[in-house]
Amino acid sequence: MRNLKLTTKISFFTTLASVLVVSIALLLIYRYFYVLAVRSVTSDFINPQRFVTVVDTPVGKQYFVLRWDVYVADLSTGEVINDPYGIGLKDVNGFQKIGDKHYYFVKLDDIILGKDVTPAMRFLENIRKIFMFTIVLIAGGIFLSTYVLTKESVKEIKAFVSEIELLGRSDVSYRVKIKPKSLEVEELVSKFNDLMERIERSYKAQESFVSAVSHELRTPIATLLGYVNMLKRWGAKNEEILTESVQAIEESAKEIKNIIENMLLIARVETLTEEKINIRDFISEIVQHKFKDREVIVEGEGTIETNKEGLGIILTILVDNAFTHGAPPVIVSIDNGKIDVINHGPKISDEVRDKIFERFYKGENSSGTGLGLYIASEIAKKLGLQIKLYSSDERTVFSILKIKNG
Repeated sequence: MRNLKLTTKISFFTTLASVLVVSIALLLIYRYFYVLAVRSVTSDFINPQRFVTVVDTPVGKQYFVLRWDVYVADLSTGEVINDPYGIGLKDVNGFQKIGDKHYYFVKLDDIILGKDVTPAMRFLENIRKIFMFTIVLIAGGIFLSTYVLTKESVKEIKAFVSEIELLGRSDVSYRVKIKPKSLEVEELVSKFNDLMERIERSYKAQESFVSAVSHELRTPIATLLGYVNMLKRWGAKNEEILTESVQAIEESAKEIKNIIENMLLIARVETLTEEKINIRDFISEIVQHKFKDREVIVEGEGTIETNKEGLGIILTILVDNAFTHGAPPVIVSIDNGKIDVINHGPKISDEVRDKIFERFYKGENSSGTGLGLYIASEIAKKLGLQIKLYSSDERTVFSILKIKNG
């Protein structure tokens, strides 16, 4: 069985299951006809006095046969009273086949009664043959049709496998281009392409992450190595250089730590579970934990269905950015599912607005890593959210909106 082709295996087991079901159904039908036939035969012998009457006389038993087509024999005397079938004396009971004929016998003490039931038995035999032929016909039809259909599907699967074999180890942009006829294989191809899409995004994100970290860590690491070399040369002799170097090394280490943590935020929000969030209560929690000593005003009410951790990261970045580039208080305004983070800083120019969500972009007076708004934007995309920027002479507004599907 292991050496059989998949199409043959599927056809075989499908045919086997179908034949089993059909056989059970036909067996029940045959049983029904068999019971009817037996009843029609045996019902004649419920009252045997209708066929023969035995009278004891001084000269012996006298037999009066009332039906010419009924076999009658007396075992006590060994005499055949009526033998329309020419079968002689028989000491039997029930259904019997003698020659090519079928008989039904009833034994009443020493009297044997019998009748030819060949037509009924042949009727059952014909039904049995018809049913057997039907099973063979159905089995052949099912096997052939299943084989043809399965072979076509397997052919498409083989084509799918052949395309996958062309896939190189690093070719994550590859997509299967075959257009199968069967819905199952079409779904398989679609799922595979979706998987490759996710792998490509993950691969690019990984490349981007490594590139970003390498690029951003180059400067603080160079600073660290520079001050380490300075310490080696003059640190032991010059206390001022020692103090300056230690402070610079500490600041560089903190900067490296901050860069890594910021980049990991994006990678962390990959497995997203959504829940319904009361925005006002959620923002109040963030303010209590992270901006306790700062002036944040929360206005309005509303709910949003999204990932809680991701939304928390976005809000923290936007509120912190508002304090960095504007005068307090920072206002968080809620209008149903829309969230506005408002600061009263200087107007953001159109040139800066076009670049503000780019990785490592820093404003003229910024002392950060240039990753905050980029991280907020990337996480928002993963959550199906959109961050819009409005800026005027009076205020700057970052709005968080839920993108409607379709």
